[in-house]
Amino acid sequence: MPNTPAQEEFLAITRKSQEAVIAAIKTWVETVKTTTTKLPKLPSFSVPLADRLPGPEETVASAYRLAEQVLASQRKFAEDLLKMMTPLMPVRVEDAQGTPAPESSAPESAPEISAPQSSAPAGGPARSAKRTAGSAAKRTAGSAAKGTPRRTAAKSTPKGTAAS
Repeated sequence: MPNTPAQEEFLAITRKSQEAVIAAIKTWVETVKTTTTKLPKLPSFSVPLADRLPGPEETVASAYRLAEQVLASQRKFAEDLLKMMTPLMPVRVEDAQGTPAPESSAPESAPEISAPQSSAPAGGPARSAKRTAGSAAKRTAGSAAKGTPRRTAAKSTPKGTAAS
């Protein structure tokens, strides 16, 4: 799968950062080498079982093997989770040219949470919630199709003036 332009930019920035760190470390190592040659030699000592410890190369390789296994496991988990959730996602229908058709942002039967009202309209609260969800879905779909933002709050009037 090809990378997106944002991914390519992120990878390029990462590579440049890594190169800068390597250059800085190289300079630091050279400085330490130069400085330590002027110091007296430190006494050597041995650490018990040091020969059984892995070397730096083996440690890095082992850490990356573990990271690869964890990443593969996480990818499988995410893919399995996506498979399980797919039936709950809205269906995207593609036309013959392969461009996605516009989709509704809310299903007709999805209830919308709204602020409690002081008096219930005729038909009871269940009927009111159903009507509210249907009209909200239609408003959202209509606004999305026209390319205009949906307004969620009434116009406010400045303090001290009466609304007409």
